[in-house]
Amino acid sequence: MRRLAAVLAVVAGLTLVGFVFAEHLFSRSDDAQTIADHYRPLMSDRGLAGLRGGFDELKAAGAELSGAALPRLQATLGMDDAQFAAYVASEMPKIQQFDAQAPAIVALVQPVIRQMQAARADYHRADQIPVGFLSLTSAPWLFLGIGGLLVAVGAFALVRPSQLAAVALVVVGLGIVVAPLVIGIPGKVDAAVRITRLGRVGLAPSTGARAVAATKVFDGMVSDVRTKLEPAFVQQLGEGEAAGQRAFETAFPTLTRFAGDWTRTLSAQSHALSDSQVALGPTFANADRIPLEPIPWLFIGSGAVVAAVAGASLVTGRRRAATTAAAIPAPVPSSTATTSEVMASTTIRP
Repeated sequence: MRRLAAVLAVVAGLTLVGFVFAEHLFSRSDDAQTIADHYRPLMSDRGLAGLRGGFDELKAAGAELSGAALPRLQATLGMDDAQFAAYVASEMPKIQQFDAQAPAIVALVQPVIRQMQAARADYHRADQIPVGFLSLTSAPWLFLGIGGLLVAVGAFALVRPSQLAAVALVVVGLGIVVAPLVIGIPGKVDAAVRITRLGRVGLAPSTGARAVAATKVFDGMVSDVRTKLEPAFVQQLGEGEAAGQRAFETAFPTLTRFAGDWTRTLSAQSHALSDSQVALGPTFANADRIPLEPIPWLFIGSGAVVAAVAGASLVTGRRRAATTAAAIPAPVPSSTATTSEVMASTTIRP
């Protein structure tokens, strides 16, 4: 049985080593680390709050645009619905495009933001694989190191089968079982599996393309608000440019504030996010090929089997030794008879 435990250790070690190269863990773990590093700021409390705030500001501005600014301009111009629709299509085509596409964009983005907020804890837990002070790129080296250790101990037990070798197999096997449990690898991997499901949506090529297109729609809407909608109000008011601008800002504060925030910061942030969804799509696709679910059990399962078989060999060896010792007859104490005793025993009594 000791030989079996040694063979199992060698097989388990070679399996871990083979897994590294068969699954291309070096390149895939490097890509996974790239994804984690890029989206870590966004998945922070501050990053998610900023994303949510910017989206809410966009929705509020869109509501004020369609529910207040455009109807007031229509009333000021004295146009019916058909005339005003033709006017907007001709003079403010990017606002018309925003009005047409905004509901679909909201329906796409709003659930994703909710999912990202719900997945925040999972993201930070998965980001600790294997542990906080080691990056994901260390994982292949850990596989190789642990696999090499199993092979070395198993080979030692094959070459020099002994109680010491069996004890070494038990210790190594138990260590491989306990260490992943202590640092929470099964839970971290489960969290990573859930995060990758979200990533498959957010970093899909079609999602990235829609995000880039949506950002351009927002750019166009803000441009038309500032260069066409606001001047149209100023012209209708006839109070001069400065007074007209103040009147516009007073009448539509949410739309004005969003247009300013979009120009200053939100546009650049949105372009960076949507562009990253496109650029990092292939990187994520490669990282997503890592078979996450079996990884904890490659260690825990192999370690448990090696430790169990090696431990059983120790118990069996002790029982065999005890049985052998019991089967050997006890030595008979020797005694030397005296001459008188011999003579007495041979005397013929009458």
